[in-house]
Amino acid sequence: LAWAVAEGAGMFDLGLARTTVRFVADSIARKGDRLREIILASVLSQGAFGIVAGSLLFLLAPFLVRHVFKIPSAAAGEAVAMFRVLGLHIPVLLTAAALRAALEGAQRFDVSSAIRIPGSIASVAIPAFAASAGATLPEILWMLLAVRATLVVVSTLAVRAVLIPGTWSLPNSFHTIREMFSYSGWVAVSAALGPALGSFERFATGAVVGVAGLGFYTGAAEAATRFLLIPATAFAALLPALSQVSASDGGARALATTRAAGRQLAALLFPLCITLFAFAPLILDRWLGPSFGARSGTALRILSVGVFLGGLAHLPLALLYGAGRPDLPAKIHIGEVLVYLPLTYLLVKLWGISGAGLAWTMRCSADFLLYEFVTTRAIGRTPASAEEKLHTRRLVFLAAALAAVLLLATRIAASLPAVSVALAALGFVAYALAAWLGVLSSNERLAWFGMLRIRTASA
Repeated sequence: LAWAVAEGAGMFDLGLARTTVRFVADSIARKGDRLREIILASVLSQGAFGIVAGSLLFLLAPFLVRHVFKIPSAAAGEAVAMFRVLGLHIPVLLTAAALRAALEGAQRFDVSSAIRIPGSIASVAIPAFAASAGATLPEILWMLLAVRATLVVVSTLAVRAVLIPGTWSLPNSFHTIREMFSYSGWVAVSAALGPALGSFERFATGAVVGVAGLGFYTGAAEAATRFLLIPATAFAALLPALSQVSASDGGARALATTRAAGRQLAALLFPLCITLFAFAPLILDRWLGPSFGARSGTALRILSVGVFLGGLAHLPLALLYGAGRPDLPAKIHIGEVLVYLPLTYLLVKLWGISGAGLAWTMRCSADFLLYEFVTTRAIGRTPASAEEKLHTRRLVFLAAALAAVLLLATRIAASLPAVSVALAALGFVAYALAAWLGVLSSNERLAWFGMLRIRTASA
């Protein structure tokens, strides 16, 4: 319960963290003098929202314990103390998010990760060791608060050293704050509608099919959506890069960068998604049991298509945010809610958990197609170079070849399991080598080598 409340503090962000990333990157690219004002506006706004939200949680703690969560009286005192300490966490968490966004906007992921990793470790290690030593939940949360407050101080020093050295002072005007809120308002709309769009099919499945059907669908959905961490990471890295490119070099260069990233992401996601599609019943059978393989295999296959298209949709979304058009995705999401909710209920009613997977996949497909369409209308379209077209054709050929190999492997899996595994493994190795040499350009391979060296050094 404590972690759920702490994670829910992100709703008070109101899109400002993502806004800070974009504005910091844009300011650096334009070599303007607004960087200090942008960062201070973000930190002050996030801190103020955190104080308001934390104060509400602190004051409403007794009401939440007794009337909302209905915690037994024996544990009520400790629960009230827990909520009140969590109220102190919220401004610290939001301030930390603002500082981290400033570093990521400057593409200093090395610094932000070096600060974030100890906090993540502490969030797991402190409760484990403190609880075994007999500490109460409020005491554990006080320890975590001390760690997080320390990391905020470290983040502040890092931002001063990397981005805005010298004395900090209040912004001279509210123009920057108004501009950031104008941007973040649209981001907040998308963030608010995200849960409805992202998980409504689960609620519909539980309501229409029942708890048992929801369990079968959840198993398939968890297996598929784990792969969305890859495009989510790509989005976080691309947003500041595309913001800088859009500001310094214009839309044409940003479009070319997005196309190159899309080709690389497709090359990475395809073997994962085609594996889910080809071996869905077998994966669920080995992971969750034979009943899941029989009942959820079709749903997982449908979801694998959605993961691929939804993953690719992250890139035009990053381009729209980087180009300063967060209103377009927000308007798309508003329209999708009006269509998606009744359509999902209808599909679940017709086809059960497979219908739920189909609804989710249709929404991901709509995201990809609509983002691409509005990107063309708002930013334009530049023709791909001959080299880009060649690399894309090679990727399509390799994807088709890998799909054929895996299809053959599934056909012989029952009669010749060892041969099936060897054939699939050979297909993956051949695909990886051919994609590395034929789909990536020489500059892209050098960039991957550099990234891998950085990751190895930081590890």
